[in-house]
Amino acid sequence: MSRHIVPGSRPRVGARVRAVLTGSRTRAVASLGIVLGLGAIGTLAAWSDTAVATSGTFSTGTINLKLNGNEGNPTAYDFATLTKTNMLPGNSVAAALPVQNTGTVPFSYALYAAATSSTLAPYLKVTVSTGTSNGTVCSGGEAIATDIPLVSGGVADLISTARPVSGQGSETLCFQVKLDPAAPTSVQGMNLATSFNFSATTV
Repeated sequence: MSRHIVPGSRPRVGARVRAVLTGSRTRAVASLGIVLGLGAIGTLAAWSDTAVATSGTFSTGTINLKLNGNEGNPTAYDFATLTKTNMLPGNSVAAALPVQNTGTVPFSYALYAAATSSTLAPYLKVTVSTGTSNGTVCSGGEAIATDIPLVSGGVADLISTARPVSGQGSETLCFQVKLDPAAPTSVQGMNLATSFNFSATTV
C-alpha cells in the first residue's frame, strides 16, 4: 500500500527542521567567526624600540694657593727677603713675592697683615703693588695698597677687594715696608714681626 502524503503537512515539518538546522549551522559558523576574530586581535604585537645616551665624565676643579712655590700652610712661608734691622726714620725695605694658583680653576684672593703687639706698629707703613723691587723700594706696576700702617696686636687689610688669578696663573706682588719719617725717639730699639695672610676662594 502506497503512503499518502498529505500536502502541506510533512513537508512543512521537514522545512522547519531544515530551517532550524540551517539556522543553527549559520549561527555556529557565525560564532566561530567571532572567536577567530578575537583570537586574531589578541595576537597582534605592538612594535617598540629603546635608546640609551651616556654622559661625559663629571669632575671637580681645584684651587691651590702657593707663595713663591711654597704651600705656606700649615707651615708659613719664610719671606726672609722682607726684613731690615737698624731702621731709621724714612728707611724702607722691599721684596717681591709671587702669588700662584697651581689649581685648575680661577680663584680670588685677599690679604691682611697681622702684627705683634708693639708701639712701633703704627709707624711701619706697608705698600703693596705689582711693581718691581730694588731691595729698598717698589716701583712701577699697579698700586694696590699705599702706606697702610700696621696694627699693634691686630690686623691691617692690604687687599680687601679680592684679586683674581686664573687656574695655573700667577701674579707677583711687591711689598715695601717703611719706617715713618715722623717716628718718635720712643720707638728706638724696638722689634716687631708681622705675617702676611692670604686667603683664596673660587671666583
